[in-house]
Amino acid sequence: MRWLFIGAGNMASSLIGGLLNGGTDKHHVAVIDPDEQARTRAQQQFGVLGNDDVQSGIQALYASNGVPGETLSNDTSDRVSSPLVVVIAVKPHIVEPVCRALCATVATSSHTPADIVYVSVAAGVQSRDIQAWLPDNAALVRCMPNTPALLGLGVTALFANEFCNKASRQRAQTLLDNAGKTLWFEDEASLDAVTAVSGSGPAYFFYLIEHMIEAGVSLGLTRDTAQTLAIETAFGAASMAREQTHSPSTLRENVTSKGGTTAAALSVFDQHETPAVIEKAMRAAHDRAQELGDELGGN
Repeated sequence: MRWLFIGAGNMASSLIGGLLNGGTDKHHVAVIDPDEQARTRAQQQFGVLGNDDVQSGIQALYASNGVPGETLSNDTSDRVSSPLVVVIAVKPHIVEPVCRALCATVATSSHTPADIVYVSVAAGVQSRDIQAWLPDNAALVRCMPNTPALLGLGVTALFANEFCNKASRQRAQTLLDNAGKTLWFEDEASLDAVTAVSGSGPAYFFYLIEHMIEAGVSLGLTRDTAQTLAIETAFGAASMAREQTHSPSTLRENVTSKGGTTAAALSVFDQHETPAVIEKAMRAAHDRAQELGDELGGN
């Protein structure tokens, strides 16, 4: 199997690192990015192939088992038709030109639709639009990862289009397993809700940590001390919740003694209708995800 990454940013780098740690041959991975600095950084970090255009990248992947410096001839009979996974990891507004470039390149190769799986980690761009820009009957998996994937601690939602078979899904699964937990959805509309919960979710926790630090400073702690306390408390609480031995509500109740300090703090949250604020905020994220999907697709 060959892996072609379009884009050399943080998310692409985390996925490449995961693949290589899992035993993938670095000569079977190529990174395409017109930004020479980003491309060079990925090449130096991982030892993978690098090119500035799609056609050169695909050629290099199939040249003498991916040995750098060798290229394919223009004769498509020279091409090796082993499976190719194309990871679209660019900013949402340039997904369309990237896909159209892929479409033009694949049309002149010996690849069949079954040879290639396209995996999009571009936020907000819906599969119906990506499909319209890719070759006919393209197997496409749209993913909604989040930033903790950079540490292998993310959670990714995946949606497969109608042209994906079991093997296609497994290739995408192999890629995203390295970023953390994965969840498959049969309804793409659910990805807007996923965006509101986990896609934007890390920012909610950073926001809480940020203001816990500020509150700690106002109570007389040094900033370094307040920061350590807030971050480690967040990490420990999340780790307890992750064990799923008890529900989050039970865990909260377990540390809330009647008339105690925690109860005093939580009563302020309740007075200010914090649960309603959280729901309202997440609904705003959900609705904006829907709007962005329409805008990015030009609908």
